[in-house]
Parts: sequence; structure tokens; C-alpha cells
Amino acid sequence: YLNPLVFGDYPEVMKKNAGSRLPSFSRTQSALMKGSFDFIGINHYETITVSNDHEGVTEEIRDYMGD
Repeated sequence: YLNPLVFGDYPEVMKKNAGSRLPSFSRTQSALMKGSFDFIGINHYETITVSNDHEGVTEEIRDYMGD
């Protein structure tokens, strides 16, 4: 979730999985956004163990949370 602020764009895997549902950035927006933070604080409240679902998520239920 920090990629747009650090690198100016979403990671390739996120663009591949979410596709047109992600807003796109112009070159100007990307340049303005990249490195624009002064401080980043991360609150960590809970750890959840995840594993790979070898069958994947069905197309019918793919959404932001599914990606």
C-alpha cells in the first residue's frame, strides 16, 4: 500500500490483479506523489497467518478484498 508514495505507481502484480478497478496516475501525478511523504507511521495490531489457495479465487467473487 505504500508503493504509490514510494515509487509513484502501484506494483505490477496489483495492476495485473485489480486491472481497471485501480485509478491510474498521469506522469505528473506520479511524479508529485513519489516521495511526497515526510513521515510514515505503521500501527500493527494483529498478525494473521495466510497461505496460498492453489485453486485461486473464482472470477465471480473477485473484488478489492479478493485481490
